Amino acid sequence: MDSDLPAQPPVKIDTTVPVSARIWNYWLGGKDYYPVDKEAGDRFAQFYPGIFDGARASRYFIARVVRYLAGDAGIRQYLDIGTGLPTQDNTHEIAQWVAPDSRIAYVDNDRCKSGCAHVR
Repeated sequence: MDSDLPAQPPVKIDTTVPVSARIWNYWLGGKDYYPVDKEAGDRFAQFYPGIFDGARASRYFIARVVRYLAGDAGIRQYLDIGTGLPTQDNTHEIAQWVAPDSRIAYVDNDRCKSGCAHVR
């Protein structure tokens, strides 16, 4: 470990507060969420019952676009902003399936309870 780097305090996950990325993971059928996220996602679904289908349709749309860009358009570099939690059919999986030399950078912002920002 590089001694020149400042020590970072461990990030604590507050499982009592719903987080949008985990709610989306729940709507997409993922496994990385807590009961509070499921509860919030289900409450939202009471007002918008189509959210589960909408979330999946959004994911399928991204997959179609990346397949087109990697294949027909020949794009090899991608910046995925607002990534959320990793789930199935991530940008790198689709792009590299079509064009193995594709490069993908993922960027998201997550705020811990104290307000510190972390970039993944």
